[in-house]
Amino acid sequence: MALSVSDIIALPELRTRVISGAAGLGKPVRWAHVCELADPSEWLGDADLLMTTGIGIPADADAQRAYVENLAAAGLAGMMIGENMQAPANLEALMERADALDFAVMFTHYGVPFAAVTRAIVDAGQQEEQARRNAITRVYESARMSIQGLGLGALLKRLEKDVQARLTLLDAASLAPWRDALGGLPTSQRQWLAARQRDTSGNRPVVQRHALEAGELLVMALPSQADCLLVAEGDGLLDYGLLHHVVAVLGIELERLRVDNERNLRLGSELLDDLLQQRLPAHQAQQRLAAFDIGAEQACLLLGRAAGVSPAACDEALQRQGRRVLIRVQGDDLIVLGAAECIPQLQAQLQVPLGVSNPLGHAGRSVEALREARLALAHTSAAQPLVTYAQAGASVPWLAQSLDEAERTFRNVLGPLADYDSQQNTQLLHTLQVFLQHNRSWLAAAAQLHVHKQTLVYRMRRIEEITGRSLDSTEDVATLWFALRAARMAGLA
Repeated sequence: MALSVSDIIALPELRTRVISGAAGLGKPVRWAHVCELADPSEWLGDADLLMTTGIGIPADADAQRAYVENLAAAGLAGMMIGENMQAPANLEALMERADALDFAVMFTHYGVPFAAVTRAIVDAGQQEEQARRNAITRVYESARMSIQGLGLGALLKRLEKDVQARLTLLDAASLAPWRDALGGLPTSQRQWLAARQRDTSGNRPVVQRHALEAGELLVMALPSQADCLLVAEGDGLLDYGLLHHVVAVLGIELERLRVDNERNLRLGSELLDDLLQQRLPAHQAQQRLAAFDIGAEQACLLLGRAAGVSPAACDEALQRQGRRVLIRVQGDDLIVLGAAECIPQLQAQLQVPLGVSNPLGHAGRSVEALREARLALAHTSAAQPLVTYAQAGASVPWLAQSLDEAERTFRNVLGPLADYDSQQNTQLLHTLQVFLQHNRSWLAAAAQLHVHKQTLVYRMRRIEEITGRSLDSTEDVATLWFALRAARMAGLA
């Protein structure tokens, strides 16, 4: 770290003592300049130390006060006056004003050349640069270990030691921990930072410095992860250049995790497909589920509509909360397999109606669980967007209450039509579904089926003959519609 004014006073070879402004001894000194002009603040700036024989210090009391006020306003670290040289004999006004401004004023022994002060600062700078290079080396050693699987939490702990600062990764929008397993900011700091984030919204810089009572808070955006912030807190001034390397290392780690998540999302989707197609023996299915930290005994299968849902975003959000699930989009269906305790987070993240199966028990029950979830989904509503198989029927009692009942309803009403389609290689069942979905609109249904209206009329007459139901009868139409719903719930259509 750079020398402070107190460090310079502590060097015995400089033979320097403070005569005023002792409260400012903690200020850092970046450089030291000799200046004998009437207003050195025109040439010196932040953290510079003024060295003078006293020629430029005015004798008038008011002028002395203005002199030291200009130096303090320019951000100088302090002023070093050669003792018994050419300064006015009476410096009481200057010293009084320096005390009020916490601006350090020192006397340096006549026999100490100002070059010795500059040399001490240069030596300290070289030591600081060497320490900085060592810290950068440690940062990239931590990066190497993270590539080998150190983990994000352990990486942050190592980087904290490397840069001597407390590091926190936050979600940029909520200021919550980037992952639940990582620590967050204290409530007071989080509220304080949120207020400052609001003040700078719309014109937020990439790096924000906030002074604390002791030290400072540095907030940095991660270029590779726009919704992630790094907050560094130190007891003194933080080294932005060093933290820039930390940001680069964390960006690489988060990108590596993102690639891993995408790979796991794909592998999870493939595993879920294997389970639903019953391609895996029981022991292999258990092993592959265990690799995702999912136990089949308590896992549930959830079903929702895939429209407008991003599986990758959902999986990433759950990963941050320490939840592992398998997600697959299959046609219009969004299929999820995960532990029962994940269900509230899934519902909150997806914001779509979900049907939930009974606990899986074992991997061989995946197909049955999907049918349970489908039946439960049919019972969801705006008032009850999450329905379990055990709850099915409580909100929509006129629908089938079980898979067996749904299958019986379908076979009793539409079994002959399904058999006809199978034997004649026709699609009359699909035609009926489209026709009823369009509220018996001949033109709309014909357009979706890409057939002429008269072709549709012929098909519907054939359906009436096979099922024995009339499309002019409200009772028969309702029966056909509920049978189609039962088929979908049972996974038969």
